[in-house]
Amino acid sequence: MGYFLGAAAKADQSMRVVTYSLSVDGPPQTTDYHEQLFSSVKSLRAYNRVVAIHVFLYGEHPCEFVLGLQNEGVTIHHMGAYADAVQRIRPRASRTLARYPLLHKWMNFHKLAAVQPSQVLQVDCDTFFFDDVEILFDRYSECHYYGREEPSSKASPYGYNPDYLDEDKLFALAQREGAAAVNPYNIGVSLLNHGLWTEIAKRTGMFLSYAFRFLAGMGRDPQTREKLWPDFARVVMVDLFEQPDVADLPFPSSNLWILDQIALWLTMGHVPNFTHGRLSRDHVLQGGEQNGDCPTKVVHHYFGVDKSAFLAALSQHAPMKLTAGQA
Repeated sequence: MGYFLGAAAKADQSMRVVTYSLSVDGPPQTTDYHEQLFSSVKSLRAYNRVVAIHVFLYGEHPCEFVLGLQNEGVTIHHMGAYADAVQRIRPRASRTLARYPLLHKWMNFHKLAAVQPSQVLQVDCDTFFFDDVEILFDRYSECHYYGREEPSSKASPYGYNPDYLDEDKLFALAQREGAAAVNPYNIGVSLLNHGLWTEIAKRTGMFLSYAFRFLAGMGRDPQTREKLWPDFARVVMVDLFEQPDVADLPFPSSNLWILDQIALWLTMGHVPNFTHGRLSRDHVLQGGEQNGDCPTKVVHHYFGVDKSAFLAALSQHAPMKLTAGQA
């Protein structure tokens, strides 16, 4: 395979990193997201005490939460305000982009330059581990990127819904943009190999540009503007007034909350010789999926909306109190 070879690709193969990212507004207080992230870290540490974990924090966070993570051997990166980070990378659209709260997770990889990891597992807060994370690193190392299929995509075992995500429009858009077609992956559990983290870091501006161009397309079209909440729509229009030359993009989904995913798929499609594959359901569950007592299950991305049902089921099998700040 024609893998690109950057400094990260030549790094020590034993350097594997798990990353999380969390952004909050307002004064420091414990939220559901803090609880979820801390629970995920604790579950990971139950099976692996040595793998490097890096957590990127935007905004102000409770001291006990930070201390609890540090007690688990986590490296903390205080990233400042999310809006300021966006402003530094994409100043002309920063008001709009800062209102969309999910982009920060893919704005952090430049901070790993000193570590030079050989593999990176990027996971959302709403995940829980049931086995050693090294199983994923060992099993999924050939392609640049691995993820589970996006629900309701053509690869979903639950059926394809083009109203949710129109893959024909998505791939036509990629061709128009000069990007390779990338299968729709859910990015909540993403495994990166062969220096892909450096390639994404180099294209953070492109990633944010795609996000803004999708929002511009929705804002300019009265039929899609209703997908944006009113305050958000007004900010989009203000940014567009100041830069009317922005080339908007048609958004191929009815779900605004996967905009960051689609922007990432397009961005990765610009990486030379990019290869990708799916994480198996045997190792990574998502949503309300059940895998019984399958010993190969490593992590479950239960989605925030399924939190109550997931934690209720979990408590029946492995009662465990995991509170942010507990050691």
